[in-house]
Amino acid sequence: MFARVVDRGVSARAPVARKSTRASFKTRAMTRARIGASDATVHSSRAASPSKTTATPRRARGSRASTRVDPRANAVTRASSVASAESESSSNGGNTTLALAGVVAVGAVTATHAAGDATVRVLGSAILGSLLALVGYKKKSLDASGALAAIGVGFGSIYADARFGAALASFFFTSSAVTRVRADVKKKVEEDYKVGGGRNAVQVFANGFVPTMIALAFEFGGGAFGSSSALASAYLAYYACCGGDTWASELGVLSKSKPRLITNWAREVTPGTNGGVTALGWASSASGGAVVGAAFHVGQTALRAFASDGLVAHEPSSALVVIGFSALAGVFGSLVDSVLGATIQFSGYCEERKRVVSKPGPTVTRISGLEVLSNSMVNLVSGIITAVVAYALAPL
Repeated sequence: MFARVVDRGVSARAPVARKSTRASFKTRAMTRARIGASDATVHSSRAASPSKTTATPRRARGSRASTRVDPRANAVTRASSVASAESESSSNGGNTTLALAGVVAVGAVTATHAAGDATVRVLGSAILGSLLALVGYKKKSLDASGALAAIGVGFGSIYADARFGAALASFFFTSSAVTRVRADVKKKVEEDYKVGGGRNAVQVFANGFVPTMIALAFEFGGGAFGSSSALASAYLAYYACCGGDTWASELGVLSKSKPRLITNWAREVTPGTNGGVTALGWASSASGGAVVGAAFHVGQTALRAFASDGLVAHEPSSALVVIGFSALAGVFGSLVDSVLGATIQFSGYCEERKRVVSKPGPTVTRISGLEVLSNSMVNLVSGIITAVVAYALAPL
């Protein structure tokens, strides 16, 4: 009995196991068939377009890499932008201070002369000359040697005549202000750019020694050096030349059009080249000269308004004559400066520093000019020529 039960149980279960086994084999066979068909399709696709299947993943990876931004690069860019904005803000703030200092200086010079007292005039001139130098040093318009030289220049001009002191203050403060304009651009163009100018004693004397001597001749010469009109004209013309040249150099370099060499108008030159001129530069030179003339006129007008009768000896000049004359002197002085710069002042392009330089060298390609005069000497010579012409014309 037991044998039959066992046989019956085995016989009953066996067919189910065999059926399940057959179904499993059939399922696995169908799966293999599908996988084989899929593999065949993939191989077929790869055989038909091999470049497409291999290049696509690389392009995807490349695309992701190209859009990925290095955080450090972002940080550097942000820092550069912030520094540039801070520099521009500092420059604007410095220019405002210089403008206010110029206005105060003109008023103080006038007050010193309007008092009519010799002691006040001496002490006032000495104090104002020192303050002018101190402000210039603090604002980086002068270095230490330049500040010391400016004290003497300031005292001589301020003491001699209120108009002279006003013209000097106007030239100094406005020239320092335009030097700060777009400092970020000038650093890439100018060889030895310094924010504010940083003028040394040589540069101060190049711009200030001759007019200081003219001022002292005006005050103490007693007519031995010519009429007061001729000396006043020479003084104003000299500083109008200096102002016009400084404005042209500092603002003309920002022109969107390339400068042309003044001795060869058809030739375009690199910005910063001595003797290179632009329309913006000419307009700036006229403006720089006119501003000096306007301060000269304000000085004489204010002095006549506040000084006691008989204290002012010179005849008044009209605003149109004074400002027009100084604007022409600014343009004429810039013209002379540019011709000298293009012919007897060296300009070359340095491949290593990527800018115009004033000295020859192994990596420097000459642009124009001979290495005869330095920039300070060119300024001195052009100022003297302008003053001599004005002295002869004596329009004031």
